[in-house]
Amino acid sequence: MSRPRGNHRARRDDIALGAAAVISERGLEQITLRDIAASLGVTTGVITHYFPSKQALLRHTKNLAFDRSFARARAAAEGPPGIARVYAVVEAVLPLDQERRTLWRLLVAFFGSAVGSAALRRAQEQRMGRWYDLFTQVVAALHATGELSPSADPARVGKAIALFVEGLAIHVVMTAPGTSAEWQREFACENVRRLVAG
Repeated sequence: MSRPRGNHRARRDDIALGAAAVISERGLEQITLRDIAASLGVTTGVITHYFPSKQALLRHTKNLAFDRSFARARAAAEGPPGIARVYAVVEAVLPLDQERRTLWRLLVAFFGSAVGSAALRRAQEQRMGRWYDLFTQVVAALHATGELSPSADPARVGKAIALFVEGLAIHVVMTAPGTSAEWQREFACENVRRLVAG
């Protein structure tokens, strides 16, 4: 980590990305601050300077993973109107490169830990609500371009696309890690087109 001194937020994010890489390989259960520090080439003291506890680091790491993915999707949602915009948002979310695959594996690890935690489930519901809202917005815009039937419910179609993308991403990172970015794009576009067409 060679960030300039004083760039506290950036250093926290560097540590969180290092933690994400370790968690995506080893899972949440056995991971320690020492493991994360070793992977970053720093001492545990450096980590605890930025995070008071392992839980604080894990929380920040999960939030960072979601926020980065959502920011990419939100930026894609500002693109040209029509079905191409929907495809762009979907593509922004898919695990097309190593960083995104790492972040998706991290999110999958947290999904498992949410099973026994009402607080984590509520946080997950809120995050999914943001995805549903974003996809609903881009789908609703298809009414204006005539690419969505006037009788179609944008919220229903948007939620279906969000759930499809999440399922595809989980499949890729957990059971088919060799899946190419090109295949993901083609498969996603084909199925999103079907969902939009009803």
